[in-house]
Amino acid sequence: MPIVDSQDSLQRALNAPPEGRKPSFQDQLLQAGAITAEKLKSLLHGHPALQNNHELLKLLKTISGGDRGRLDQLYADSLDLPLVRLAQFDIDGHALDRVPADFSRAHELIPLSMHRDRLVVAMANPTDIETLNLLHFITNHLIEPVYAPLEEINLAISQFYSPSDDDDVLRTLPTVSEEAEALSRQQAQKLASDKPTVKLINNLILDAINRRASDIHLRPEEHCVDILFRIDGALNRIRTLTKPMLSAAIARIKIIGGMNIAEHRLPQDGRARVKSGERLIDLRISIMPSIHGESAVIRILDTSAGLRSVADLGFTTKDANTFRHIMNRSSGLYLVTGPTGSGKSTTLYAALQEVIKRNINVITVEDPVEYHLAGVLQIQTHSAIGYTFARALRNILRHDPDAIMIGEIRDEETARIAVESALTGHLVLSTLHTNSAASTVTRLLEIGIPAYLLRSTLLGVLAQRLVRRNCPHCLVEDSVDAQMAEQLRVGPHEVFWRGEGCEQCAGTGYRGRIAVYEQLLIDNGLRDLITPDISATTIEAAATQQGMVPLTQQALGLARQKITSLDEVYRVRLE
Repeated sequence: MPIVDSQDSLQRALNAPPEGRKPSFQDQLLQAGAITAEKLKSLLHGHPALQNNHELLKLLKTISGGDRGRLDQLYADSLDLPLVRLAQFDIDGHALDRVPADFSRAHELIPLSMHRDRLVVAMANPTDIETLNLLHFITNHLIEPVYAPLEEINLAISQFYSPSDDDDVLRTLPTVSEEAEALSRQQAQKLASDKPTVKLINNLILDAINRRASDIHLRPEEHCVDILFRIDGALNRIRTLTKPMLSAAIARIKIIGGMNIAEHRLPQDGRARVKSGERLIDLRISIMPSIHGESAVIRILDTSAGLRSVADLGFTTKDANTFRHIMNRSSGLYLVTGPTGSGKSTTLYAALQEVIKRNINVITVEDPVEYHLAGVLQIQTHSAIGYTFARALRNILRHDPDAIMIGEIRDEETARIAVESALTGHLVLSTLHTNSAASTVTRLLEIGIPAYLLRSTLLGVLAQRLVRRNCPHCLVEDSVDAQMAEQLRVGPHEVFWRGEGCEQCAGTGYRGRIAVYEQLLIDNGLRDLITPDISATTIEAAATQQGMVPLTQQALGLARQKITSLDEVYRVRLE
């Protein structure tokens, strides 16, 4: 069956005569070379749920990288159904009106149009007979299922149903001018608990989760409220709310986060936990007053996913072996550095998974605990009651740890306890906010750690950033800016690539992120250089001479492999 992206092509596909019996999905996979017989047998062995082709498709799309589109086509062909691409599809509003938004979200489907006397519905699982029967019952129409990828269905639901969510909230709002003061406590409490407001915020969070967003921003302007999602590190404007909806939305977010809904003058922080399917999602919420009203940022942390192994971090074979070697040391200090949002926690959790293979007592001190890890005692700090990193560290040293992970070294006291813990026979892992691996050494010296202690304890430093991956479906040759090329010292005839933007990457040209890094291994030669007046430049020169690949050069290597763009390299470069 063809790929369709418009009403005309959909109608032609539905009018086409059937092509006869098609090979099964598993046979299609094998014939197309999408998987080997041995690999398929290995996946199916001991996992009877994967005999369901829809479950098998979900698993393969998770582990296949850039082959998602091909897998979608093979799955649709095996069902003899059109594959619908929804990114530019003009959905019929009359068809939308026949299916409630809540039903579409719950059952992962969206109505597209009428075909003769049938309602054409794009489904992530067109073989779900129970859902088809329910849909027939509530619409009183025969159902014509077609296949569309789940991520595209979720985006379409957000795009076409969200305006009705906004209208529901607007109908419940009291008459109040945009220039009026914030709603009273009683009004805010009522509106925050009304079903339309609850539905609006719940759907906003669900939409962000489905789009792989790490943060939701509600940014008030003079006459409207912008909603932005941070996806792959970049902010994307998703939609706009009218200004009168701000108070109700903020009040609902405050209730979710356990905050004071009557306080509008001071910043507030809160947290909550929601369930999306079978996943538990932690929310970290920040409310900040501004001249146009209160702004909200919701950080999304999937506590049951996101864990990566060392093999998934993107290390070279040499650096991966060095990393694993350090994680098998009995004592010493290893630091991961970089700005906020550079993937430091992901790297530390990969390190922890390596450490716990040794069957030792591992304790973490975090703020917040981002991922839950079996076999590790995880402790969350609470600064409001004085339970800081330093205080927690002093207590857990009496809890017989072999390895300690500190979420972040924020002050001299925490740094000193971490170094002393490494000196007394513990493996200590932590993060620090510095630009480069070499400057981490000088930063520790500057905050008061004696050089002799640092020489005795520091094992290595990993400085990292995240760059966006080029979308593999829309790669085009990039036109390199001359000034950028000069700054990065690339040859005038070198060719680089970027994503042009397509339905697979929502027009951004990027999909997903990968870490770029420099790993500084403290060997005997570098250890001798650590003195109170050493400079970062001297350390970096010595480390480079001994084999360290600087972060900028490592990022350039990815650009030369078409994995990322030169713009991304320029953005994360280290001078």
